[in-house]
Amino acid sequence: MTQPQEIVQASKQFQDWLAALKAKSMFSTHNQSFASMRGVMHGLRRHMDTDQILTFADALPPLPRGLFLEGWRPAPALPLQSEAQLAKEVYDNLTAHHSPPETIVSDVLATIAQHLDPHNAKMAGEQLPTALKPIRSKHRQDL
Repeated sequence: MTQPQEIVQASKQFQDWLAALKAKSMFSTHNQSFASMRGVMHGLRRHMDTDQILTFADALPPLPRGLFLEGWRPAPALPLQSEAQLAKEVYDNLTAHHSPPETIVSDVLATIAQHLDPHNAKMAGEQLPTALKPIRSKHRQDL
């Protein structure tokens, strides 16, 4: 029985995402990329309602989708004032092990947008909290 390419290529595809984030954020290891991507995705999720979370997840390939939904329990969305607020939340959660750059939120979102097809990038971008919408135009990408 053949498997869908999305499953066959999942690990390599996710490694490509981590390599791209490593280069963009000037990390030394893929572990830093993984921790930062998880931190941004989980932080982002806290500021989205259930429908936004599920639609955003649907736009992602299997491994990033699993990372995004890992440990999630539905809860009301917390208000988000700015990209800097989310970056600080991510930084506060990671500083025991990693020091992500101030640009980590836009770096992760740019990496996601760069690796999704245009339809899924648009669908994911439409789910972002209002405070993160400027990232879409700042980087001139679909997310």
